[in-house]
Amino acid sequence: MKKIEMRSTEILKKYNIFPKKSLGQNFLVNDEILDKIASFIDLENQNIIEIWPWYWALTEKILSKNPKSIELVELDKKMVEILELRIKNRELKISSNINFNIHNIDVLKFNPNLEDYIVVANIPYYITSPILNHFLYNLPHRPKEMIILMQKDVADKIIKKQKDKTSVLSLVVDFMCEEISEITKVGASNFIPPPKVESMVLYFKVRKDINNEIIKDFLEIIKIWFSEKRKKLISNLSKKFDKNKLSEIFENLEFNPNTRAEDINLNNWIRLTELIKK
Repeated sequence: MKKIEMRSTEILKKYNIFPKKSLGQNFLVNDEILDKIASFIDLENQNIIEIWPWYWALTEKILSKNPKSIELVELDKKMVEILELRIKNRELKISSNINFNIHNIDVLKFNPNLEDYIVVANIPYYITSPILNHFLYNLPHRPKEMIILMQKDVADKIIKKQKDKTSVLSLVVDFMCEEISEITKVGASNFIPPPKVESMVLYFKVRKDINNEIIKDFLEIIKIWFSEKRKKLISNLSKKFDKNKLSEIFENLEFNPNTRAEDINLNNWIRLTELIKK
């Protein structure tokens, strides 16, 4: 184990790589966890998009699984230069059968030219929600699966550790995914530098059978629902929809008039959306 971890730190040392606080960089250097991420699902002959590969330890693991293609999306130009140097130095073995591309671009501006792909990401904590929204809602072609390392507190919200409370993030992710599961927890000591929080890797299987109009309605309404969380749900909704109609719907769904947005589960959100838009 120590030998593998040393190899990761040697890469950082050899190329004089230092994490940039401004970009939220914390480098995962535990190869056992990297192996677990790359091995959780079968990546052979799959199209892979890796977001923010940083010093490419995970990229190496993915390449060893013989994917059909791999698209690296890296914002840090310095990292891209080092990656190209590592390729030149033959430290990264890229089979001629693999379509390999590097995109030096903000991931929120990246629109993959693929209809069938898997997202793998070790992303900065501050951009977790925007990235999930980007791939689940903003793109014409959504990924079929995602494996994402994120802050544990955010992951807990997504998998609803507090069973009686929902959030905008947990709802928008749950609505778009037929399966969400925990792969592994990751302690702070597995990173350079260690973050101040714990991390978790989640797996997402994305739904493909959702009508785009329903998606639009759902997203519009939950944003209204959570606009002022301290207010009663019916008060928030009445800013845009007829209050008498809402009262009838609430009665039909057996909602208490004092119900707040965080108290309603996904199935009731969907039913409520359908009735409001009817």
